[in-house]
Amino acid sequence: MNDFEAESKEYENTTTINFKPSFVLIAIDTHPCMFKVITDSEGNETHPFKEAITACYEIADSLIFATSRSNYNQFGIVLVNEDQKASLTEVEGNFLESIKTLKEISNKSSNELRVTYERTGDIDLAAFFLLCRKKFKEIKAAYYKRILILITNDDDPLKGDSQKKFVALNEAKTFEPCDITFELIPMTPNFDYKIFYNELFHLYSKPPTCEEICKDKDGLVQKLSNSLIYRYTKIQYKLFPFKNDYGRFLKVMKVNFIREAKLYNTSRATRDGRIVIKAKQNPDVRNREQKFTIFTDAIEYLEFDLKDKYDMYNKLPLGIHLQYISDRQTDFGVVINQVSLIVLDPSEELRDYFEQFWQYCAENNKVLICIKKYRHPVEVRYVELIPKYANEQKLFMIKDIPFCEEYKLPKCLIEAKPLVYNTSNEQKDAVNSLIQELKWNYDPKMFSNLSYSKKKAYVKSKLLDLPEEEVEDPMGDITSMDEVIESIVPRIERLFGFSAIPRGEKRKAGGSAASKRGKK
Repeated sequence: MNDFEAESKEYENTTTINFKPSFVLIAIDTHPCMFKVITDSEGNETHPFKEAITACYEIADSLIFATSRSNYNQFGIVLVNEDQKASLTEVEGNFLESIKTLKEISNKSSNELRVTYERTGDIDLAAFFLLCRKKFKEIKAAYYKRILILITNDDDPLKGDSQKKFVALNEAKTFEPCDITFELIPMTPNFDYKIFYNELFHLYSKPPTCEEICKDKDGLVQKLSNSLIYRYTKIQYKLFPFKNDYGRFLKVMKVNFIREAKLYNTSRATRDGRIVIKAKQNPDVRNREQKFTIFTDAIEYLEFDLKDKYDMYNKLPLGIHLQYISDRQTDFGVVINQVSLIVLDPSEELRDYFEQFWQYCAENNKVLICIKKYRHPVEVRYVELIPKYANEQKLFMIKDIPFCEEYKLPKCLIEAKPLVYNTSNEQKDAVNSLIQELKWNYDPKMFSNLSYSKKKAYVKSKLLDLPEEEVEDPMGDITSMDEVIESIVPRIERLFGFSAIPRGEKRKAGGSAASKRGKK
């Protein structure tokens, strides 16, 4: 039995909302304005066409190791030029070959890209819209959503030609009946929507809002990721707020935003195109061999398997069962399992109950103590629902309450004694100077798991038949950090009595076993 089949049986009476794959077509304009260098007020240069290609490559490269069920979508890239068949990658094409193509193109200089791809004439926008609609129609899979994303800096694609404008708008009217969502991403702050695209947006019953300007590659990656990569899944559960009353409940959804980093092979990232599935043994079959005995007297005894044991201990339906409201049960930083969130299901009509629970807990610094039961058979687990406010909505954070044997503090905290600090103003000023020297612009992409990155680089090199990429240490060069704080270190050493240890000196082995072995 594979993972999906087992999960479907375990989550009985629940609904997993694994978003159906959306097929995305990214259209990159080849107008001369896409090859003009844009310089901002700080002197930073942006090459729009190269940035767009590089952003697509980075996203495609990251999708090699994504799971196909939840956060992996297929997309193709087409160039907006005179040749109506100028496709760089196909939506359902060979994914590995597409990555190779994008990598090769992104490594070219801006001048090479301009010579190769810049168009010299106007385009027939209506014919281009028709081409995109045909590409979506050629997809054989049954899909939920079609997204056409146009990246361009040309705000007047029809050059004032009223006849071409009429034909193009008529063709754009077919997008909504065909369930095609049109998105526009400009890369210049001087883009004027009023010339043409505002009129195009007004054709839809739900006109899209004007998108934020994506000035560089990082902005494009973030914007495109919202359409290409779903970062979380939602599982519907029932919240039972009334004790022993299972007929009344609130529909909620458990949302997981954080996932453990794993390496996956999907059907798009294997050479033979077959899906690689990690199979696991059915937990019911595995646990039948585990027997539990209850002695009734010295001679007779009763024998149960694990499922019988769980059935004896709880008859609760699957869901979250409110027990009482109390103060926080766990300290900050004490986490024994992955934390998830509970949000109200949009289809739930009795929103007031959920919001009143949240409002009371938020105002009085209280939490909801509940029993969670996500699958059967399983032992019940007590959790606390902590009120939070994020993404402009009221939600609860689910945190497991540890049992006595699970609550373990580090030894250093148990034996720690209260410290008494007597610091002078000069010492405080020196520390503040050190902090100022160590300040820098934080970017979460700067930090990564070095071991995982090396595994990823190795697997990717085998899949793409390319040399293994060199992985940089996220901690960077230590010597460069020494140069930054070189001026303040002597002052810190003098004020706090630290003794400087010259870099490169090694501690003597003393009487270690290694030294003794060397003397033999």
